[in-house]
Amino acid sequence: MKMRSLLSLSIAGLLSAPVYATTVTGKVTDTAGQSVAGAEVKIEGSRRVAYTDANGIYRFDDVKQPHIHLHVYSSNYIHGDNDLGDVNTDQNVDFVLKPASVENIVVTANALQSSVLESVTPVTVIGAEKLRKIEAPTLGETLKNAPGVHSTYFGPVSSSPVIRGNDGPRVKIVQNGLDVSDVSRVGPDHNVATTLSSATQVEVLRGPATLQYGSGAIGGVVNVVDKRIPQYQIDGVEGEAETSYSTVNNGSYTRADVTGGSGNIVWHVDGFYRDTDNADIPGFASIEPDEDEPNGVLESSAMETRNVVAGLSYVAEEGYFGFAVEQLDNKYGVPGHSHAHGEEEHDEEHEGEDHDLEEHDHEEHAEEGVLLDVDMTRYQAAGEWHSPVRGLTNLKFAAAYTDYEHAEIEDGEPGTVFTNESSDIRLSAYHEEVNGWHGVFGLQFNHSDYNAVGEEAFTPANTTSSYALYVIEQKKVGDVTFELGGRLERTTLDADASEVELDVLHEEHDEHEGEEHEGEEHDEEHEGEEHEEHAVAFNFPDYDFTSLSLSAGANWEYQEGHSIAVTLSRSERAPSQQELFSAGQHLATQSYEVGLVFDMDEEGHIEEDLRSVNEEVSTNLDITFRKFTGSWGYSASFFYNQADDYIFQTSTGLIALSEHEEHDEHEEEGLESEHEEHGHDEHGDEEGLPIYYFQQADADIWGFEAETYVDLSDTLRLTVFGDYIRAEIEDDNLPRTPPMRFGSELSYVNDGLSADVGFTWYDDQNDVASFETATDGYTLVNASVQYEFGTQGIDWVVFARGENLTDEEARVHTSFLKDQAPLPGRNFTMGVRALF
Repeated sequence: MKMRSLLSLSIAGLLSAPVYATTVTGKVTDTAGQSVAGAEVKIEGSRRVAYTDANGIYRFDDVKQPHIHLHVYSSNYIHGDNDLGDVNTDQNVDFVLKPASVENIVVTANALQSSVLESVTPVTVIGAEKLRKIEAPTLGETLKNAPGVHSTYFGPVSSSPVIRGNDGPRVKIVQNGLDVSDVSRVGPDHNVATTLSSATQVEVLRGPATLQYGSGAIGGVVNVVDKRIPQYQIDGVEGEAETSYSTVNNGSYTRADVTGGSGNIVWHVDGFYRDTDNADIPGFASIEPDEDEPNGVLESSAMETRNVVAGLSYVAEEGYFGFAVEQLDNKYGVPGHSHAHGEEEHDEEHEGEDHDLEEHDHEEHAEEGVLLDVDMTRYQAAGEWHSPVRGLTNLKFAAAYTDYEHAEIEDGEPGTVFTNESSDIRLSAYHEEVNGWHGVFGLQFNHSDYNAVGEEAFTPANTTSSYALYVIEQKKVGDVTFELGGRLERTTLDADASEVELDVLHEEHDEHEGEEHEGEEHDEEHEGEEHEEHAVAFNFPDYDFTSLSLSAGANWEYQEGHSIAVTLSRSERAPSQQELFSAGQHLATQSYEVGLVFDMDEEGHIEEDLRSVNEEVSTNLDITFRKFTGSWGYSASFFYNQADDYIFQTSTGLIALSEHEEHDEHEEEGLESEHEEHGHDEHGDEEGLPIYYFQQADADIWGFEAETYVDLSDTLRLTVFGDYIRAEIEDDNLPRTPPMRFGSELSYVNDGLSADVGFTWYDDQNDVASFETATDGYTLVNASVQYEFGTQGIDWVVFARGENLTDEEARVHTSFLKDQAPLPGRNFTMGVRALF
């Protein structure tokens, strides 16, 4: 008890610095003179927040800091601010806000806390209300309809965002500004460990703002914002709860989050439970299904997830400090190869047994498939101290430690276990204006200890450490806002020694192909296939990279409500551990991966000497046009990215035999006549795994993303969006590039009733890489309706939504499993939400 009291007094002493006691009040109206209710008014450099009442009135009592800078935010208006300077008397400050035709949300992931419309760089923010409408079990599927954002789609249970054709380590996923620290950047079958159940908004950033998160975030940053560490005082208790049911997978979903406080102490608790069966699909999962593949169901696509978060904060006017603990338990299937894997087990374990018994056992294996069992504990701390010393307006601290583990269970047996223990620490200092420039400089440290043990351990145990210094500065001159950014980062990767064993299957053509050889039998050596097997041991040196990234941008409001923003950035990125050291079977993607450090020739032979690796250098130009006043608005961005030594993973056209196949081959010696009699070749039904090789080459990526809003009436709004990405690598196309896309939505809002209906059309993707197949286009039709009403102090929301209403067969080109795992079929979700 004494220790707790001493800690409270220490924090209170640090955060307390009484100076003056001033009252600040005023009224917020729009340009038509109408009161703006519910607007958020903040005093910069303090934790003080006030909201306008029905008459637009706000009030602050006992304001203690001498320098007062007010900010006013409302999602339907352009941000307003007024710097009063040093004052010691009561103040009356009124604001007149200009209406905005697009939702204008403050971007917390932006170092300078600007709103969407003020941002120099392209940014998309999805608020809490829209999130509740579009929330899916995975982050990638939730965000996939944002302009420029697609999904890796590894079935409905696992997917990550693809931003402008970039995924994996080029897209940084952070929770409240700190790395999620899972292994989703290692493989697309690994789900992103962040949760959306209590998220207040999700932010997608590109350009200079990404420099505070990592030079590797060339594609962009996705920041999930929630209330796990409360930052503002609250008296009483508030929260929400929800339950829903989905027809496509017999899925149930229940969540709740509650925040309460008294005085300086504020607490938060949230959690959810999701349970689904395998998803229904239109037709077969595989493009070329086996005879016994079931129709209408995506095998191994069920999931069961539990998540609990608890946080506690001490909040004073001069700052706050808090911490949170999260426990995630997630079990989900890996679709796409469970059926084939069952076939391998069937061949091995039941060869020569009765056919009916074999078929029964095969079905059992196919149903079990591969299951990922995730266990993650995350500890997070954050704090702010306003005006800690002269010259600094704010000091921010954030840290997280994540203990992540998942086991891959194949056919009921424990398989590979992946673990990742990581730490992320960030310290940011905001300085007072110097010659009109204001901004932030900071330090970041990140350490990751990764290990994988088991059959699918395709990367050796390794550690990654990075140290970084970053700075972002902004200055407004008339109608132009300038922004400069820079980041210097040192990255070290240290991997354990490993052995690479690669058994390559080569195709050979008979010299007399096309001629008749009736009555003749081919010699086994020339029957069509041969293989080469070799194993090489490697001791890896430490890999050190120093990355310098710079950016410059400007946002010019050349006419009231119209702006153009231009950003030029040059980013250097160190390769990730997967890109460097991968060497083995990755059954989830049905591939054999070979990393950058290995020198492999066109025949699949790996040399004993490691090859050199360069940093990836990307030069990106962004031009964004915005209109945000009147009855309509738009945002359109055009980008061009030229990358030197771009790291990409592509098929080599070679086939690597799996361990099962090698075992089968030895067992089958002496049984050739029996196989020939039944029409099988040397390897039976086994086709092996395609070899994917990480390589570096110069690349060009360009395209656009656009979104337009038109208010047809006071209750109807039409939204149209589209995006296009073109990605080339020297004389070839980059693999898994998203196709062109176009979509539209008509929404209705009147009192408590709201509804929308829309479609998204995906073009055929024929611009494919070598050994990559084209993908047919498709159209998805969605609709939703909800009704809000209040009773006894609780606001109720009853909702229903339909997805893929035409039951279209849709295969995602950005997915490794597009030929084995289509999108779910027609789905209806119904639920109720309570806010108190």
